[in-house]
Amino acid sequence: MRVPHLHLSLTAIVITLVSGVSVADEKAGPKPAAVAEAVKVLDFATFPLLAGVKEPGTRNAARLSYNAPSNCKTAFEFQRKTLLGLKWTEVPGSNVTDEYASGMFTRDGFVASVSTMPLSDPKQPGFVNVSIMQHGNVDLKKLPLPSGCKSLYVGPQVAMYTTEAPVAKTVEACHKLLEAQGWLPYGKVEGTHWFKQNAVRLTTSVSAAPGQEGKTTISFSAEQLSADLPAPTETVQLQYSDSTKQLLFDTKESEDDIVAFYRKALNAAGWKATTDKTFKVDWKSALVFRNAAKEMLNLELYTVKDEGVLRVTLKHQSAAEVAAEEQRFAAAVAAKKKQMEQEKNPSFPKVTVTLPKDAAMNEITKKQLEFTIATGKSKATAAAIRKQLKDDGWKEEVLAADDMIGEIAFKKDKQEISLSYINTGIMPAEFTLRGTQVELERATSKE
Repeated sequence: MRVPHLHLSLTAIVITLVSGVSVADEKAGPKPAAVAEAVKVLDFATFPLLAGVKEPGTRNAARLSYNAPSNCKTAFEFQRKTLLGLKWTEVPGSNVTDEYASGMFTRDGFVASVSTMPLSDPKQPGFVNVSIMQHGNVDLKKLPLPSGCKSLYVGPQVAMYTTEAPVAKTVEACHKLLEAQGWLPYGKVEGTHWFKQNAVRLTTSVSAAPGQEGKTTISFSAEQLSADLPAPTETVQLQYSDSTKQLLFDTKESEDDIVAFYRKALNAAGWKATTDKTFKVDWKSALVFRNAAKEMLNLELYTVKDEGVLRVTLKHQSAAEVAAEEQRFAAAVAAKKKQMEQEKNPSFPKVTVTLPKDAAMNEITKKQLEFTIATGKSKATAAAIRKQLKDDGWKEEVLAADDMIGEIAFKKDKQEISLSYINTGIMPAEFTLRGTQVELERATSKE
């Protein structure tokens, strides 16, 4: 069995030995932060919201987004005041207008961005969207660079450089340097590659720059992740969504190889599988991991035959999310149990029907009342019962109603009552009342 290898760190190799490259700074700076480290400096779980917010759209370890009744300036000032109160420092250059507001803040090497903008939703006039994002503690100016690079712009959130080297050679050199510094490949699209170290994702873009006389541009940006989800080196179309904390990728590796990879990688990070083997959820194989913090990771795998790949998803749930899901499950189980008990021993609304004093009862049950009445009184008795039910809100449908025979249906919501009678003129008239999803009971007439 071939186990997919973890991408080996090359930090033991002296970076200056890589042909044709140099480093932006001899010191790489602090190690990219884990989730717990980022939460210590900015905890969105307790971060105050503007008045009038019912539920944030996104609220996890690395980002907070919500809509609120406010304007850009007021909303931005609220976030600014809160962050300053939490010992964050505002970076010069904030842009605050009626149409848009944004700013950067730093604390202990971490960077956070704030933006507010009006909603374009006509259903929410006077509302703004507030977005706060953690960018981690990566000092972009200390990232390694190929030799010959010149600074175009270096800020706390974005760093851009130019070089005379061609795009392909620059991409190769950048990736070697980043991998040597401990960054692991984490997905790509044309012109852009992502790398991950701990719970920080680095975006790198290398492209030709028409506005720079054909030179090659390099740009870096970083973001803190709300979940540290490892991935094998060799993947296809890897995608990570921080709003759902889910990793999705395809691979040519076998299911056994991927499961072995995750057992090893997650065990090293303090996660333990809850079962010795995968189990089936519909058509997928699944495995659940938990850690001491009561968080959960759900691993799911299935084969896409027409593409010849194994599709893998890994999703993170915090302790609070796990607890909420368990509460929902317990509530659903309790509701199902109550429903089954009701179906086994149903309880229906009671309908009391006043019958004539001289009605001779043949049968009295919760579902049926049978009685006889003197011949000649059938139509009047039926009319009296019909009036009672109609006055009580029942809708009537008459199939027959004369001196000799009657067949009348009554409906209310999901309940039904049928009234039938027959009067031969010789024997006493026979009446039957039947109920569906109701309990029938007799009330003796006061007449």
